[in-house]
Amino acid sequence: MASEKILVVDDEIPILEYLERTLKHLGYTSVISTDSAEKALEILESKDIALLIADIHMPGMGGLWLIEKVKELNTDTNIIVITASQNLEDAIIALNAGADRYILKPMHMGDIEHVIKNVLEKRRLIIENREYQRNLEQKVEERTKELQQALDILRISQEKIKSSYIESIQRLTAAAEYKDEETGSHIKRVGLYTKIMAEELGLPPEQVEIIYITSPMHDLGKVSVPDHILLKQGPLTEEEFEIMKQHTIIGAKILHGSESNFIKTAEKIALTHHERWNGTGYPYGLKKEEIPLESRIFAIADVYDALRS
Repeated sequence: MASEKILVVDDEIPILEYLERTLKHLGYTSVISTDSAEKALEILESKDIALLIADIHMPGMGGLWLIEKVKELNTDTNIIVITASQNLEDAIIALNAGADRYILKPMHMGDIEHVIKNVLEKRRLIIENREYQRNLEQKVEERTKELQQALDILRISQEKIKSSYIESIQRLTAAAEYKDEETGSHIKRVGLYTKIMAEELGLPPEQVEIIYITSPMHDLGKVSVPDHILLKQGPLTEEEFEIMKQHTIIGAKILHGSESNFIKTAEKIALTHHERWNGTGYPYGLKKEEIPLESRIFAIADVYDALRS
């Protein structure tokens, strides 16, 4: 049995009674009816109505007025309008005003059932998706707080020995490995490759060590990427890729503000490791020497590992 509250509005009592009987026959047990838009608005202001079914043309304030008032209430109420077949233009106006669907008179039970099921199913999916997004945002916030706590500890301990930085970095790196075990293996391999390349370039040992230790934090921002995008099998859609690209900026924001050379380098790599020599990368389209040396080293190591895997 369907539990959603449905409000039916029509000034013609026979039609009102027909709709009530039909809805109850279809299994909708919570049906409220009224014969005017003004009374309907009072009900909408006091009850949680899932679906409003209203005739467009009624004495006094009609269905279009009621649609406008529903939108002003900013509720999740879905709207189906009823109109005569010769008034299809009115139905289009109602849809543009915010109605979800329309039913033409004379009405048939099959049409009513199909339209209502369609609208309520869409409603359920939207509510489920909203709840999913809310839970996802909460998880991201919790993980970000954990990371921020680690960074706060890191800032306080800047005068301590270097091993304190290394331990904190390893803990932050674990966050990037949290969702994807393959990411963890990739991080370890790329870290070794960056060290070898930095040594071959003749960089000072201290700089080599900083690049080696901090490069595993390049994908820290991926903690903000939804699992269904991060772990998706197959190519991402354009919208999904735009979300994925944000991990560079988010990772840099998480790391921003430290006085430590380790964290400053990690921030630099996190932000620019997807920039490309020819300027086709992201997030800023940097090219050639505009890209920090540490990120150039990392990018080559990253591609090398991808080709070997």
